[in-house]
Amino acid sequence: MIRKRLFLAGVLAVALSATGCGDDGAGGGADANGVSKVRYVYCAETLAASGAPFWIGEKLGYFAEEKISLEMLPVAGGTGACLQLLAAGQADISAPSPDVLVQAAADGRNLDLRYFYEVAPKFLFDATVLPDSPVRSFADLKDATIGLASLGGSFELFAKAGLRAAGVDPASVDFVAVGTEAAAAESLKKGDIDALVINDVRYAALEAAGYQFRYLDKPGVTADLFGAGLLARNAWLTENPEAAAGYARAYTKSVLFAKANPEAAIRIHWEQYPQFAPTGDRAKAMQAALPVLKRRIDVIEDDGSAEKPYGQFTAESWQAYVQFLGVQDKVKDVSAFYTNDVAAKIGAIDAAAVRAKATSWPTS
Repeated sequence: MIRKRLFLAGVLAVALSATGCGDDGAGGGADANGVSKVRYVYCAETLAASGAPFWIGEKLGYFAEEKISLEMLPVAGGTGACLQLLAAGQADISAPSPDVLVQAAADGRNLDLRYFYEVAPKFLFDATVLPDSPVRSFADLKDATIGLASLGGSFELFAKAGLRAAGVDPASVDFVAVGTEAAAAESLKKGDIDALVINDVRYAALEAAGYQFRYLDKPGVTADLFGAGLLARNAWLTENPEAAAGYARAYTKSVLFAKANPEAAIRIHWEQYPQFAPTGDRAKAMQAALPVLKRRIDVIEDDGSAEKPYGQFTAESWQAYVQFLGVQDKVKDVSAFYTNDVAAKIGAIDAAAVRAKATSWPTS
């Protein structure tokens, strides 16, 4: 049974201060029955259907097969709050974007955290224009106005990196915050902005609502970025190698299941977390949720081939991230950011059996 808890950012800050950021000892290690408790901290206070593969393995029996008891910890405060919980030993794993970890290393801070499974081989952000826009690439955005989900963070970094790779000085471009809802698409439609930069699931939601976009190719280093990965403390990985591999294996199966039957994955999510399920018309809610989950699966899916085994990182993708953040003069060695040892333990997965289970799963 998955336990459900919500950590609020303010409560978290007080708790960490009171405990001196120490480990509460609640996670890690197996009980008398050989079951390991794994505490997953989700970097948002609402468990969204797009994240279903992280937890639907409980209902599907995949975590039981791995002798894992999963506790989901949704947390307000985004990536920063997730990293705080991990570093304090109050959570075991999470899947944040890697920019904070890389930037910390550039600043000379060792968070003693390591990525052990590549969750999203593709980057989560895209730049788009209207279908009939004269803009064909980043190179055409000189003197343009680009709308961003928010200013001063990863969205702006992505836009500026794309411009530089295309030979455009970012100083020639105006950046404005437009959010991620319909107002962002309306700003593009009305011509208030020339291009838009938001993430994959927000584009999917807007497209489901009828908005149309043309996606610009990612130039230079932005084409080599990955989106996210499973992250844990080095000590936890050392002490719990089987739990880490077991979670990764169950997660991989859940992704395959969700791809084969996304509607079933969403219904399972609603059953597990009724507090996050729609209260109105379920058919309309499913119509809105399906394209969002499908888009996320396009980003996170791994083929498990010999050339690209499930969850394995490449040094090149990490070096691309260092360049993306502009800290290549400060970060020379990327090996401390990740390990492929856990992913290598996943082994062969019977994808056909997972798909058969998915296609036979009731959707109503």
